[in-house]
Amino acid sequence: MSGVTTQVGIIEWADRIESARALELQLAGVLGAWVPRIAPAGAKLLLARHARHFAWHAELWDGLVPVLHDRPEGSVVVDESLTGAEASLVAVTDPKAVYGDVLPLVVAAYRGWSSESTPIAERPIMRVLDLVLNDIDFDAQEGHDLFARS
Repeated sequence: MSGVTTQVGIIEWADRIESARALELQLAGVLGAWVPRIAPAGAKLLLARHARHFAWHAELWDGLVPVLHDRPEGSVVVDESLTGAEASLVAVTDPKAVYGDVLPLVVAAYRGWSSESTPIAERPIMRVLDLVLNDIDFDAQEGHDLFARS
């Protein structure tokens, strides 16, 4: 592929970006809600920091949402590659499950999107994916390390 054409249309990218924004906000809310309920101070700090990271990711995604005048802007997860992550997030009962069950699904979806991106047509999306994937990889490892001890 030359990098000039795209494999994914603008409407599908809009759905993906809006879904990513919605899911990242849900992740921020779930982790943030656990901060006052978890006992170790180190875990509180980690969850608060990770919640803020997910909120920031949502801001990054929000900056990429294309304006499409013929369809309403969404705030729910509609992209099929992220619906499993959202369903897993709804089912989690502790922070450990976010790191073990939800984040691997998010990472898999984002890596799939990355492989479908082209440098000229979707470079802004690729930049956000690079930032978000590096951030999630680091945060997931921190979460695994912390909650593996508990």
